[in-house]
Amino acid sequence: MDKLKDSVSIIAQALTRFSATEVFISFNGGKDCTVLLDLIHNSNLKDAKQIKCIYVRPLNPFSEIEEFVDRCRQHYGITIATVDGGIKAALGHICQDDPQLKACIMGSRRSDPYCERLAPFQETDPGWPPLMRINPLLEWTCDDIWCYIREHNVPYCTLYDRGYTSIGDRTNTIPNPHLKVETDNGEVTYLPAYTLQDADKYERAGRL
Repeated sequence: MDKLKDSVSIIAQALTRFSATEVFISFNGGKDCTVLLDLIHNSNLKDAKQIKCIYVRPLNPFSEIEEFVDRCRQHYGITIATVDGGIKAALGHICQDDPQLKACIMGSRRSDPYCERLAPFQETDPGWPPLMRINPLLEWTCDDIWCYIREHNVPYCTLYDRGYTSIGDRTNTIPNPHLKVETDNGEVTYLPAYTLQDADKYERAGRL
């Protein structure tokens, strides 16, 4: 998979431009940054495992996401720090607490809101904490993400098995209506996220 090689190459470039202690992963327990975490910890890149992982926790997180973050701590044998709040405020706190940090690796993909023009290496916008944003997964599709997860047995949050396809917090996320199934006796259930057809079109249909 060329995209996989390109992503590892971007992470390698990041580690030549910055020391591992100057870089952190912005983690929210979602599928994209989980793939990113797995890539970094299985890349065999020198010092990659020293990159910090910081969980940016929303105001009303799903308990399943909280449990999954703990599972990642155990699965990868890493420390995952937690910072509360929206992403902008959280980045400010992160940089204030650890002034040596200069770059943030993110799981952004080109189909995400406001990401269509992102470059693999792009500084934050004016008014944001001054960081280099590193985006190894920009060219990946939703299907690419699920192929990687399923082929490499990557752990993922259980919400994805219950029809959630793009997860924010409890206030803005519902199961994807395109995965809704009604049984003969009237019960409503949802297919797993990885079964979604036309995922690049409907992935965010469950975001309010």
